[in-house]
Amino acid sequence: MLPEMKYIEGELLPMLRERAGRFEQNAQKQLRQWKGEKGVASLLLSVGGLKEQQMLPNYDNYEIHYDLEKMFVSQLKPALGIALADGDAVPSVRANVGCGAVCTLLGGLKQNFYTDKMPWLQERLTTEQVMEMTEESIEESPEFKMGLEQMKYMKEMLKGTGIKVFPMDLQGPIDIAHLLLGDDFFYLLYDEPEVVHKTLQLAVAIDTYAMKKCFEIIQPEDYVCHYNCLVLPASSPLKVSEDTSTLLSKDHLFEFMLPYTEQLLANFGGGYIHYCGDNQHLLKIAPTIKKSIGLNFGNPERHDPKSVLEDLGKAGMCYYGNFRGDPIELLKLARREDGRYNAFITYGCKVEDQAEVIDRFNSAIE
Repeated sequence: MLPEMKYIEGELLPMLRERAGRFEQNAQKQLRQWKGEKGVASLLLSVGGLKEQQMLPNYDNYEIHYDLEKMFVSQLKPALGIALADGDAVPSVRANVGCGAVCTLLGGLKQNFYTDKMPWLQERLTTEQVMEMTEESIEESPEFKMGLEQMKYMKEMLKGTGIKVFPMDLQGPIDIAHLLLGDDFFYLLYDEPEVVHKTLQLAVAIDTYAMKKCFEIIQPEDYVCHYNCLVLPASSPLKVSEDTSTLLSKDHLFEFMLPYTEQLLANFGGGYIHYCGDNQHLLKIAPTIKKSIGLNFGNPERHDPKSVLEDLGKAGMCYYGNFRGDPIELLKLARREDGRYNAFITYGCKVEDQAEVIDRFNSAIE
């Protein structure tokens, strides 16, 4: 047993269990906002520099993949910044196995692990392999099974604390196809589009398989946690990453991204879209994606918050995150004419400043 586990089990977990009711209240408030209740706006606050966090060591990205306790500690440490803050966030943890873990369900592929960066898939499928595969080709890899075991362990450890486990990293079909094929993916869009379509079908299949396995462990009732602060309705439980999609043309987005992303969302009832980078065609398509309820940017500084929130509001969708500015200003932009707020606003601050931030935020809600 790791030396810090005695501190976690003896002091941290009992303290968190005392706060569990607050997390449930926060979750219900977020759900009311997702439902469009007027006058409800959520400030997903985090604080840093806590002594409780400083009591826990840091483990590198290589060693956490081979040790249940180290993975748990590495996830609990940042979650404490949410759990011990005020505001409307709900803390959560996940098996942080990398975006290529789902890809290992096909063809015996394996990720490489590193001490200083996240795992990455260096192995690829050939076009011949892709064309021969079917959904029956899906096989649970040791790596994916390890992620499931980590989820089970963390769920058991956190029982009664209100801190939930959320799914493994879900890359959208385009991102999965890019991982499976490597950068040849971009040439195949033009030279062999049938291979891309087949890869995207397989991507939807392995994404669907992986998320079903995750939800078997999570067993959500009315909500699913995401990224250590947000909750999604159980009827729309997915986060779909579209990072590679930012590199595609308008025509390719409509032909290759849109139908498969919509299919994946439909398989679970819906979810929200995330992407890093900036693609104006994708930005215009995002509010039209069927079964999508929200949007999140990895590079919010590249977007205009006013126009984004207006377009999402017209589509009945919400933004999740911040635009690296004053949360009160974003709150004002998020207020729709009908009194609904369509932004879940994340904000980090010092412990001593959070009361002022919350008071200003609540005072600004009309």
